Parts: sequence; structure tokens; C-alpha cells
Amino acid sequence: MKTPPILPDPLVTLGDDGTPRSGVSGDVYFSTAGGVQETQHVFLGGIGAPDAWQGKQHFRIAELGFGTGLNFLVTWQAWKRSAPKGAHLDYVSVEGYPIEVEALGSILAGVPELADEAAALLAAYPPRVGGLHRLHLDGGRVRLTLLYGEVEAMLDAMTGSVDAWFLDGFAPSKNPGMWTDAVLAAIARLSAPGARLATFSAAGHVRRGLAAQGFKVTKRKGFGYKWACVSAVYEGGALPVTARPDVARVAVIGAGIAGGCLARSLSARGIDVSLIDRAAEPGAGASGNPAALLAPRLPRERTPLGRLMAAAYLHAVRFYDTLAAEGAPVWLGRRGAFTMARNADEDERQARARQAFGWPEGIMRGVGAAEASALCGSQVANGGLWFAAAGTLGPPAITRHLAGAATYLQAEVDAIKAAGDTSGQGWRLMDTAGREIGIFDAVVMAAGVGLMGMIDARRWPLRANRGQLAYLPEISSAPVVPVTYGGYLSPPVPLGDGQSGHVLGATYGGRDDVPEDGWQSLNDDENRQMLDMLEQNLPAIQAASPFGGRASLRATIRDYMPLAGRVEEGLYVLGGLGSRGFLTAPLLAELVADQISGAPPPLEADLVRALEPNRFD
Repeated sequence: MKTPPILPDPLVTLGDDGTPRSGVSGDVYFSTAGGVQETQHVFLGGIGAPDAWQGKQHFRIAELGFGTGLNFLVTWQAWKRSAPKGAHLDYVSVEGYPIEVEALGSILAGVPELADEAAALLAAYPPRVGGLHRLHLDGGRVRLTLLYGEVEAMLDAMTGSVDAWFLDGFAPSKNPGMWTDAVLAAIARLSAPGARLATFSAAGHVRRGLAAQGFKVTKRKGFGYKWACVSAVYEGGALPVTARPDVARVAVIGAGIAGGCLARSLSARGIDVSLIDRAAEPGAGASGNPAALLAPRLPRERTPLGRLMAAAYLHAVRFYDTLAAEGAPVWLGRRGAFTMARNADEDERQARARQAFGWPEGIMRGVGAAEASALCGSQVANGGLWFAAAGTLGPPAITRHLAGAATYLQAEVDAIKAAGDTSGQGWRLMDTAGREIGIFDAVVMAAGVGLMGMIDARRWPLRANRGQLAYLPEISSAPVVPVTYGGYLSPPVPLGDGQSGHVLGATYGGRDDVPEDGWQSLNDDENRQMLDMLEQNLPAIQAASPFGGRASLRATIRDYMPLAGRVEEGLYVLGGLGSRGFLTAPLLAELVADQISGAPPPLEADLVRALEPNRFD
């Protein structure tokens, strides 16, 4: 995808009457006669809301032109007041010129009747970085996916289907790229059967273009000074092949970070989730380390893997902040993380990554050794990258909190069999004793290295890699935030049994390097390697000998892209996350949950294809 990392500023100005106007197109964002009333008449009235979502547990709206977010906020408020109990709303919106959050706050301050919704939007609003951004609002009942980029590219990046469209780009005469035949064809491709559409534009070529794509078009009375607007109904289309609208019960195999994130994403869609693991408690495997560092390592170019890591990091920060707001002790110690450029090659990689991904300095910025030492509270050998929102995560608290969204079943899955007849509707899980665990509408395999022994695992080039951590006594001169340098050192964290100290990591080796029955044992030579690297990169540290540690296995895959998506009807996988599970699982769980429910996913289509489990066939 060619979406630029930083998108152009719309140069918004406010008129004397408070109406916002784009400095790029010169057009107003909403009617001077009243923005809320315009949305209610043109868009909600145009799709027949609230009747349009009555009786529907899932309703999906897509919009061209997010602008000030007014259409979304008015729709959200109306949906909250009238939607069925337990219903869910997906709202997807394309915007090529995102408004900065400060300017957006000033605009929305002039709409006091939407104050509560506006405050929630502003608190979660993403940076002006190209790509897709998934926001969770209203306790998870509302999912807002913002597609930042040029309209045709963003529509090409979309998959899934929607129930209604709001076409609210600037007027065709001032923004013709929003109304091309290619755009209207993409709208038809993404429309569910009977999808409704509304737009303020009654221009002849817009009406003819919609009709040519299979929409039945109707003129309606316009709002304010506009004499007409348009509503339409799509008379073609089919549901995506991955969608199962009847899915009510899902089994997730594996209760690590991947399984926990799946439990949360699926239950947020009203699905009954059973989280199945052979351990008595969640997070017993590789997700059971006492600390996990959340900070991305971006490549020199915007490769597919790099784009995935970038999107996953921005999503993960919002995700873990939400868990923390719910009361989970997610963050350990002070926020922020420092990634040192330990040599010239790493310094060059970081410089190119900053340019390629274009993140604002509030998210990622280069710092010299002196500033880095001040930020970390400890002397470091070199400069590098500072991530202000990153930090140290507490895996046990996170996996326990996430498991609360599901029914937890302790069992070891031995077989996954099609249930009932040959139609493929449903799956029966059996344990190692041949007993039935249950029958489910869909199953997601998310068992880490345990995935390698499950159905169809032979088709995936997975490998079990061993990682060792060391636990160090508290060091007075240690950093107050996590520092990575090829290895890493955490700030002081709880280590169990009433002890605290630092986590020093991590080695990386194949399971074949140690005996089958000995990979769990801690290796003194690996501890020495980690201590030597620590002393080279954090010269102020005088570390005592480790008093313990932990070894675990992680599933990695040949091309480094995780497995995330549909294997066959009703069977899905989320695995191959390697050492990046706490970074990538929150976003990839959303992708799998969207595929199960048929909603537009939170990643571009080319990344969805790159993650497909069947890519090795």
C-alpha cells in the first residue's frame, strides 16, 4: 500500500458563526443551518434510522469523509438511544485530511448536545498517521475504524461488508476524487444485500453512477439551502464467504495473550466464548513471564511486517490503557521505553524507520545519550528512540483480566472434528481421554507452540524457539523504564513469592538445541551472555548474580508474519506470534473476530492476505 505515513493538514478555520471550513477544498464541513440537524435529516433519515437497525444485533455503517466526526457522533447517540439491548455498532470512515485532535476539540466544543460522545472520541482519537485505526467506545459496543488515506486506496484496502453508507465528502465540484466511478464501484463491492445509502449530493452524475452500480436511487428533500439529497438501496451483493451470521458459541484453544485477546474481542460482539487450556490458570505458557516490554522495533522501510508492527503498537497502547481504566494492574512502573541504537547499523535503521513511518515526536522521537540517560534515570551508552506511551506490562494480571470475558475450561484438546452432518456447521472438541469437551459454532486455535500438534499444523512452517530470562536483585542505579539494546532490562517489577527485582532478557534458540526433557532448565552460560550485554550497554549497572529466571517456548514462523484468519468454514487460527505476542495479539484478535462476524477488519486487505493461514498451500 502506498499510503503516506503522515497525511496533509486540512488547515481548518472557524467562521464567525463557528462553522468549520477546510483550507484545502474551501468547503464547509457541515451546514451553517445546523450540523446536527443536517446529519439527522440527510444521513439518518436517508438510511431510515432508527428503523434500519431495529432487530439487528450487529449493524455496520461505512462513511466517506470523517471530517469533524459529527455524523459518527450523532449516529452513535441515536443508536445508543434506540438500538436493541446487547446490540453492536461498527462504523468505518475514510478520511484523507484528518483534523488534529486540538482543532477537533475546538470544533466539537460548539456542539454541547454531543459533549459526552465527543469527549470519548477525543480521548481515543488517533494521530494523523496513514492507515487503519480501530477505536473501542461505549464499553466495547461501538467499534470505530478510521481509514486515514486517499479514498480509492482506502476502499481497495477494505474487506467485509456494510449495511449502510454515508457519502459525505466535500461537494463533487470541490472534491471530485471522492465521487469517481471507481469509488462508487468499491462501495457496491463492499455493500451487503439491501444496504442503504445516503448522501447530501443530488448531482446527476452521482445518481447515475450509483444506479449503474446496482443501487435504486431516490431523491429526497434537501436540508438548509440544498434543494435535494439522495437515498438509495443496493439491489445486489452477497455476504462474505468468511462470515457466519449465526455464530453464537466459539471455542478458543489456548489461554495465553492470543487466546485472552480473542476472548475479549469475541465476547464484545455478543458471542459466548469458552477459553480452553490444559493449565489450571490462564497465561501458564510463554505469556506467563513476570514482565513484557511494549515497544516496537520498526524496519527501515514500510514493509508488510513493519506496517503490521506499527499498526499493532498504536492499537496496543489504546488497548492496554483501556484495560488499565477498567482496573486491571496492566502497567508496571513508569510509562515510557528507550530503544538504544547499540551500533552504527542500528542507528541507521532507527533513522530510516523514523522517516519511513513518520510518527509524531509525541509517539516516537530520537534522543541522544545524555537525554536518554535523563529519561531513563540511568546512564546509557548511546542514543536511540524514545517511546513515551510504551512501558512494562504485567502479563499475569493481563491474562487473568482477559480470561474474565469467557468461560474457562481446563482441558487438553486432542481432536477437532466436524460436528453433525457433512455441512461443516459446527465443530466437536475431544480431550485426550476421548471425552467430548463441547460442540461449538466456530473454533479458534491460539495455543502457541501447542498449535504445532493441532489440525492442519503440518501445512505451516512453525518452529518452537526457546527463550530464557534472568531475575536480578534490585539495582539502585537501574533505569526506571524498560531499556532494550539487543537484550533488555526491565525496571523493578514483582517476581512472585513477595520478591521484586529486574527481568533481564532474553536469549533465543531453537528447542532442538537442548534435550527434549531439558529445555525448561536454566542455563548459566546464557545468563552470563545476558549479563555481559547488559554491562556493555548500560555501563552504570553493577548487577549481582541472578537469583532465578524462566524459560519458555514460543512459536515462530518462517516468514515472520503471524497466522491470523480463517483455515476453513468455522475454523480459525491465531498463532506464530513469536516474542511479539503482547504487541500483536490485541489487533490480530480483532481481525479474527471481524472475520468470524463478517465485519470490516482493522487492517488493509494486503496485510490481511499476508496473514492468511492458507498462504503456504
